[in-house]
Amino acid sequence: MRNRNASRKFISVAISLSLATGLTTVTIGSATAAQCQPVKATGKSVGEISVGSTSMVIKSFNYPAGGIMEPQPTTTAAGLSARHMPLSSEVGTSVVVWHRDYNNCIHPLNVFANKDKGSKFEITDEKGVAKTYRVTKVGVITKGDYKKSWFNLIGPRQIVMFSCTGVFKSGHYEKNLVVFAVPA
Repeated sequence: MRNRNASRKFISVAISLSLATGLTTVTIGSATAAQCQPVKATGKSVGEISVGSTSMVIKSFNYPAGGIMEPQPTTTAAGLSARHMPLSSEVGTSVVVWHRDYNNCIHPLNVFANKDKGSKFEITDEKGVAKTYRVTKVGVITKGDYKKSWFNLIGPRQIVMFSCTGVFKSGHYEKNLVVFAVPA
């Protein structure tokens, strides 16, 4: 009986301490820390991208010349570079980007990492018009190792999509997933 009361007292003190200090108690058999906490995307929606059963809103973001592709910190939307062609364009490149993960959430568009050449997906532009695109190439590059031809404002119509991948070091991933697509 004495051991049982001592155990109860210990548990009571431990719970009180954890509540008082803001620590999280973990129940055996439940999920542990690092739960996904989605951050809602803000700003103007300029379209939607759908691949398989995944659909994702696309929000405009400012990609400065020679700057860093940094869409808003969320996994609930993709970003469209306002510096490049709009989704409704018939020529040139639209640049779509997303964070691989954020706030312990994995971005649903990471499915593109497993897509092969010839895979199809759909983009609905800012005018509400849906168009099917075909993947022409999927690759991984060192972050910042971009080619000018990937960002043409004139020339053949293409979508180029980027997301971080590889090793996370010094607050950033070292590589980028790059997906190229043309109208199907």
